[in-house]
Amino acid sequence: MKYKLLFNSLLLLFIFTNTFAKNKESRKERKQKAYLECLQLIESGEFKFEAEKAYPQTGSFIDLTSNYGFIQISNEKSSGDLPFFGRAYKTDYNGNGGINFKGEILKRKLIRNDKKMKIILSYDIKDIETFSVTMIVFSKESASIIIQTDSKAHISYSGRIIELKKDDLDD
Repeated sequence: MKYKLLFNSLLLLFIFTNTFAKNKESRKERKQKAYLECLQLIESGEFKFEAEKAYPQTGSFIDLTSNYGFIQISNEKSSGDLPFFGRAYKTDYNGNGGINFKGEILKRKLIRNDKKMKIILSYDIKDIETFSVTMIVFSKESASIIIQTDSKAHISYSGRIIELKKDDLDD
C-alpha cells in the first residue's frame, strides 16, 4: 500500500513537472514569435506608434487614454503628433505646444538584439526644428519612444506598435 501511494505520488509529480515545462517552453516560443512579428513590421517601414503614457523629466507619468498621441512611419517619412509636458526653451506663437513634425527620415539606424528580443530604431526628422526619435520595441504591445529637440526638454512615451491602415497610408 505504501509503495502504491509513493508510486502514484511520483507519477503525479512527473506529470505536473512535464506539463509545466511544456507551458514554459510554449511561453518562450510565443514571446519569440511576437518578437519576430514585430521585427518584420518595423523592417517593413509601415507602422504606427500609439502613445499610452507620457514620462516628462519631472514628476510622475501621465496617462494619455483621453489624449492619444502617435508617430507614424511610412515610405521613409515620419509624422508625429504627441502632447508635451515639460519645459519648453523656446516656443512658436502659432504652435499648439505639443510635439508635431512631418518629414523625411534622416540618419535611420536599426539595431536588433535577438538574444534580448529588443529592437532599437533611431532617426532624425527636420521640420521647423530637428527632432531626434529613439524607439525601443520589445513587442507590439510594449514599446517606448524618447524624443529630443533643441526647443524642449526631452520626453519619453510608452505605448504600442500597430500596422498602418489603408486610410493612414494616404496621408
